[in-house]
Order: sequence, then C-alpha cells, then structure tokens
Amino acid sequence: MRQTFLVLALLTVTPSARADIAPMIHPSRDVAVEYRSSRAPQGPAAEAGRLVTMRFSSRSGRIRIDGASGRGYAILDPGAGKMTMVMEERHMYVERPADPGMLAMFKATNESFRKTGSDTIAGVACTTYDATFNEHNGQVCLTNDGVMLRARSADADRERELEAVTVNYGEQPAGLFEVPAGYQKLEMPNLPPGMNMGPPGGGPGGGTNGR
Repeated sequence: MRQTFLVLALLTVTPSARADIAPMIHPSRDVAVEYRSSRAPQGPAAEAGRLVTMRFSSRSGRIRIDGASGRGYAILDPGAGKMTMVMEERHMYVERPADPGMLAMFKATNESFRKTGSDTIAGVACTTYDATFNEHNGQVCLTNDGVMLRARSADADRERELEAVTVNYGEQPAGLFEVPAGYQKLEMPNLPPGMNMGPPGGGPGGGTNGR
C-alpha cells in the first residue's frame, strides 16, 4: 500500500515552509481526474496503460479511487488515517487504518519544489516541478488551483507515472466518499493496516483478493 500511494503523496503533502516558491498542492475545488498509468507494478494501475479515476473533495479532503474493473472502489481519508475498500458486487466493505508509512508521506514536512517549466496535459495548463518529499524524488505538473496532472516517481526501485487523460471540474457529491447505506462491514482482524485494500479485480490498492 505504501508504494501504491507514493505518487499520490506528491500532491497531498503538507505545504512547505518555503511558501514563497511552494505551489498549491491541494485541489481548491472539487474535481474528477482520469489518469493513465505506466511502469506501475502494483496499485490502482497494476498494468501499464491502465486507467484509474480519482475524485477529490475539497471540503472533506477525501480521495475516491475507482479502478478499471468497475467492481469496487477505495476511499482514502488522510485526516482520519483511514482507508475503506468498497465491494459493490457483494454490498460489503472493509475499513482499516491506512498504512502508517503512507500516512507519513501525506504529512511530510521536509518537501521542496523547484520549478522547471510548463506543459499542457488533457487540455489544461500546468507548471512542472522537480519535487522531493521524505527523501523521495519525482516530478509533478500542477495547475494553479492545485490539481495534479502528471506525477512521476524517480526512485530507481519505484519508477512509475500517472498522467491525466481527462479533467472534469464540478461538485463531487458527498455520498461518493461514503459507504452506501445497507452495505455490510467485513471484519478482517488479521489483515495488517493498509494491506490488501484494493477492490477485487486489480482496482485501487493492488489487493490480492481479486476473483
């Protein structure tokens, strides 16, 4: 799970103390972004070129991750330190503490950004940066309102990339970031925090419980 969210951490780390050069790294308004992945051995995009949709709630700070299988989704709540995997076919869900290592990256305090240029991705302008957080290196392209359009992890053992294909601004209903009413909670006491949290079929989190 920690490796799964290395790229996501680039867009949600705590703002740098070097506020004069740090870009906005939290979406300031609701948005849904469809990303294409490459060089991703696990996580929301377990196969190179796979699509994953991420929805961001500017009010709650939650992130919903829908994999290509359409069989379920994950809800990440960094503020509560919680990850929820929703299995729509079974009307069940699993709720676990998010991996501590992943949460540490969301709360990074030693990040830095160096502006390198500009680009246009999915028809939207963004600024490119070399980024470092918690000793991990990468590159990001961020819009002026804090939406990540491209993120690359440059670590030799974790090379991967997400790049936006479509960007749709608009209100994301609160219900998208909640477990649907009537779903049964599945208790998995032996599951380590943050592990095996992907929807069946290779969706978010890269779980191994697919059928």
